[in-house]
Amino acid sequence: MKLTRRIVRLLTDPAAEWATIAAERDDVSAIYAAHVVPLAAIPSLAMLLGIALDGGGFLGAAGVVLMAAGMTYAITLATPFFGALTIEQLASRFKSDGSERRAFALVAYALTPLWLAGVFYVFVRLWPLVPAGAVYAIYLLYVGCGPMMDTPADQRLPLTLVTVISVMVVNIALRWVAQQAGIPTYGF
Repeated sequence: MKLTRRIVRLLTDPAAEWATIAAERDDVSAIYAAHVVPLAAIPSLAMLLGIALDGGGFLGAAGVVLMAAGMTYAITLATPFFGALTIEQLASRFKSDGSERRAFALVAYALTPLWLAGVFYVFVRLWPLVPAGAVYAIYLLYVGCGPMMDTPADQRLPLTLVTVISVMVVNIALRWVAQQAGIPTYGF
């Protein structure tokens, strides 16, 4: 499935696209290569371009800016893994069932709008629009719980909330570890 088609269908007809995704047999590495790696790069690349366009004063510290972009990208790549791990470990508590692949696909594809919203980092004044992508990502996660993890309707909201909180905690922890190592990060 082409990346563009998948993105459009996730954004415009998520219920149908989740049914399609649930029937696929792509493994975690294929999903990483075809979907996560290119889309997760958007926020870091947009931030670099935004700094170059609007924050010219930071260009003297190009090494620091590049390091921050690289670390931010690494954290962004780790996020679907940890989110999937959370869902997989907690699925039975929410009357859900699913494989590692299904949990990973759920998180990776649900994060699509957040990564796309990262384009707003190009224009520094528009970065407050990035959380709109996060809100839609949470909605996609909620909608995808049923077809991907066989989560009953009454358990989708609790599973979604626990997953979102877990991903946020892991993201904060990874950024804290990077900061303690003297590696800057930026973004959301």
